[in-house]
Amino acid sequence: AQAIPEPSPVAADMVIEPAALSRAVTSMESLQPLKALTGSVHGAAFCSAQGELLLLREDVGRHNALDKLIGALHCDTMPAGFILVTSRASYEMVAKTARANIPILAAVSAPTSLAIEQAQTCGLTLVGHVSDDRQVVYTRPERIRG
Repeated sequence: AQAIPEPSPVAADMVIEPAALSRAVTSMESLQPLKALTGSVHGAAFCSAQGELLLLREDVGRHNALDKLIGALHCDTMPAGFILVTSRASYEMVAKTARANIPILAAVSAPTSLAIEQAQTCGLTLVGHVSDDRQVVYTRPERIRG
């Protein structure tokens, strides 16, 4: 219990269309200049409820990219939205997203089993395998309409 504390409960709420996830993932790669240069950089993006990328951060480390994004979000006033990461979702990413009170974390790869458990516990919607034509909703599916 001390090694893996329970994440903060998510109080924010929103509902998005599956198409918003598709729009976000389709446009994300073209907006990653470091990935275009190196081919091996992770991205973390804050997206509007319609799937428009509002803020993007990159780093060689997937957790660092998310940390940079959440730090930048605290400096700006953003509308309701969700986070999209170009990696698998870990329990740490769930905890960081929940602590920022962002209700949806989407990832292009699969989440870990502990990430799914943590997302269920804190009320976060966790989506994996996000692509332009597919997504798997693991927790809180009522936030994804359709």
